Amino acid sequence: MEIYMQKIGLIRDDANPKNSNLNLDIDWFVEYTNTDQDKINFNIVLKSSGNFNLNFKVEGIIILDLFEEFVQEDVSQIIFHHACNVLMDMISITRDSVHILSKKEYSSLGGENTPNTLYN
Repeated sequence: MEIYMQKIGLIRDDANPKNSNLNLDIDWFVEYTNTDQDKINFNIVLKSSGNFNLNFKVEGIIILDLFEEFVQEDVSQIIFHHACNVLMDMISITRDSVHILSKKEYSSLGGENTPNTLYN
């Protein structure tokens, strides 16, 4: 089995929380399409609220080997684990950014795929 992350979107608060320890309560779900084929599309969404709000979405594809069985629960855990690792890296990278777009700024960027990629 091969798992590819093809698109990544992150919307986060403008400022980092003041304390040095960041505890995230994450709600997450994975949606699959084409589960009856050898190539399965997935979307995973992670949302956090509380002292640090963020929305994180990954779109990707799973390619199954010949005669390999797709076990949704197992694959979801693997995707979640890897998405969390990418999310932590993205939080670290963006905390040092010179400028993080506000909701008003990124909503004016336009593009027909922006709502589907970042807001869902």
